[in-house]
Amino acid sequence: MSERPKITTLIADADNTLYNWVEYIVPCLETMVNHLSRRTGLDPDRIAESFKEVFEKYRTNEYPFVLQEAEIFAELRRDFPRFQEELIKPTRALFHRTRKENLRLYPGVAETLWTLINRGIKVIVLSDAPAFSAEQRLEHLGLSPYIWALYALETYPLPEAADLEQAIINRIRTGFYRSRIGKVVELPLEYEKPNPAGLQRLLDEEGISPRETILVGDNPKKDIRIARELGLLDVWARYGTVISPEMRAKLNHYSAASIQKRNVAGEGEISSPPTHTIDAFPEIIRLFD
Repeated sequence: MSERPKITTLIADADNTLYNWVEYIVPCLETMVNHLSRRTGLDPDRIAESFKEVFEKYRTNEYPFVLQEAEIFAELRRDFPRFQEELIKPTRALFHRTRKENLRLYPGVAETLWTLINRGIKVIVLSDAPAFSAEQRLEHLGLSPYIWALYALETYPLPEAADLEQAIINRIRTGFYRSRIGKVVELPLEYEKPNPAGLQRLLDEEGISPRETILVGDNPKKDIRIARELGLLDVWARYGTVISPEMRAKLNHYSAASIQKRNVAGEGEISSPPTHTIDAFPEIIRLFD
């Protein structure tokens, strides 16, 4: 077998590889549900189940208009202006505050990416999150300047205009929420990993040789599998699967089951043996030396 050429590109998964998605989304959902229960008197478990129906529909636990669609609030939405002022706006503010408190990069991620781009390595993110959500998280975390391009799944549609503030619609349409990432590509939902089509499109559009590329991700069934299939050097971010039993139980409670099954790797779960394994993101540097 010929020796692998010099590595020029890093393709990274985002959730549970660059940052701890579970430690962020669980507190956000838990805080929202408990807040809404206190404000409405509705049972929190019923609210969580109603949320999960919406999440299932849009294939993401981060659908931002869940209050506008959750069946449990249908009666309250009859007076939508009041519903918006008394529930939507306070809940949105609470979500943003909880996200700020809990969304964190894994140790050494920013410093490692800075080191790599200063060596001339191109960094690209390939995510199964909706593009809007993935882009927003990377911007909030300050990673946008390090990322050449983001490839993620197509973004969920907006609800009916009558159920959404016109100011938000205008901000979305004018690109107010865009990050500093130079290129954002939305992939068809059927390209979700382990379908290798999204990675193949990325390689083709960016003109990247698989043999000169590393792919790092936390999910062996998805990230390692497609890297091996297309000939990239695969790296398993094992640290991304280390989730406390308490947090897993809460994730089971608030997350739609099919979404969790697709996107959250089990600890020590290996179906495709990785070529390399790291227990902290900075360890990836050695593969470029």
